[in-house]
Amino acid sequence: TSSGGAFAAFNEPAESSSGRRKSDKKERGDSKQSNAPKRNDSFSVPEDAPAPAAPAKQYLSPDECGKKGVNILKEYFVGGDTDDAVLSFDELIGAGKDGSIDRGAKVVESGCLLVLEMKAEDVEKFLTIALRCIKENKLEGKAITTGLNDPIEFLSDIVIDAPLAGTHLAHIVAEFVKCGAISFDFLLNTPDYFRTDGNAAQFGVNVLKKIGGDAIESEANVEVIAKLMTDDDKEQYPTAKELMAA
Repeated sequence: TSSGGAFAAFNEPAESSSGRRKSDKKERGDSKQSNAPKRNDSFSVPEDAPAPAAPAKQYLSPDECGKKGVNILKEYFVGGDTDDAVLSFDELIGAGKDGSIDRGAKVVESGCLLVLEMKAEDVEKFLTIALRCIKENKLEGKAITTGLNDPIEFLSDIVIDAPLAGTHLAHIVAEFVKCGAISFDFLLNTPDYFRTDGNAAQFGVNVLKKIGGDAIESEANVEVIAKLMTDDDKEQYPTAKELMAA
């Protein structure tokens, strides 16, 4: 019994010691956990917030665009850089943005009215910029047809002081048709005054001759000329083909 008591006495502290070690480890562990920063359940990692939308660009009014366009062309005519001029028109018109048709129309209108009273070389410079803008989608077809209305309507008045204006405008229209920006039959929707008193059929013939190739023989184009002919035209030329051959 004494021996068993000794063993019991020997084992008891060991068990007690072991129990303390476990307890100490648990307490130390609890202490570490209590000292560790606790996660706030209400905190969440913010997702990437969308970048704030850039403020919408404020464009000039159509009339202001027309005036600005003239200034850009004048600078270009005296030795300006083509790339810079095209970029300036792109920023001015903003093709595809709200109001771009009206802005582009005024640029075309003012540009045409400017060069109709200038030399042929200035017309070519204007076309260099215009055709580049068309090719790069910086000028829309609807803007072109709308912008041509005033130059076409007032052509008979312009030629009084600028005899070459008719030739210049026919060349400009021909280039716009050739590049595919507009169709030849847009002439059927030009202002009434031009179609009744502006010698529209002859102007159309001049455009076709400038286009060249088989344009003059196209039945669709012949039909357009026929529709443009006035009664006075028909008295002199019974058919569109006769007018076109004159």
